[in-house]
Amino acid sequence: QSLLEEPADEPQPLELVGELFSTYILAQRGQELCFIDKHAAHERLLYEKLCAQKGASCGQMLLAPVSVQLSAAEKNALLQNLPLLAESGVEAEDFGGNSVLVRSVPADIPPADVEDLVVELADRLVTNSRAAATEKAEWVLHSIACRAAVKAGDRSSPGELLHLARQILDGEMPPFCPHGRPVILKLTRKELEKQFGRQG
Repeated sequence: QSLLEEPADEPQPLELVGELFSTYILAQRGQELCFIDKHAAHERLLYEKLCAQKGASCGQMLLAPVSVQLSAAEKNALLQNLPLLAESGVEAEDFGGNSVLVRSVPADIPPADVEDLVVELADRLVTNSRAAATEKAEWVLHSIACRAAVKAGDRSSPGELLHLARQILDGEMPPFCPHGRPVILKLTRKELEKQFGRQG
């Protein structure tokens, strides 16, 4: 093969245009403009990471364990599902009365969100007590990913935005958040020019 031969089409480089409403990443690749939901994309990224680590030690010990008050039914449901929670990085134990003590959560969970996460998980375990273990494990990871993901309105550096956009656009993960919402919307230059009546 000649060294002068034209190389196969290289993917166009991705350029960060900016961020809209502190919520959407705006990026350009070739003749395409891409709008990416920052929270939904980060949630998908974290969900995939949690799925890959499942069963491994993906939890991180809290510097100060968090005591969480639950209803009797919620506490009972949580204690019955401790192995399932531990697989996802959440370690808790009975703390007397209607309380549990949370010792470990996945590293991406902000300490301030630990109580809300455990209450949410306990509530879902009560509501969906008859769900199969695999289904429970799936939405436990959904809840963790959603809590850990950067929120709409959070400030992000250009480097973080570009990294997230690349992972979505390079097909490293599905273009849907764990809840099924689309992560990306694309608009071609041709479509844009049509809107402005510029088609030749």
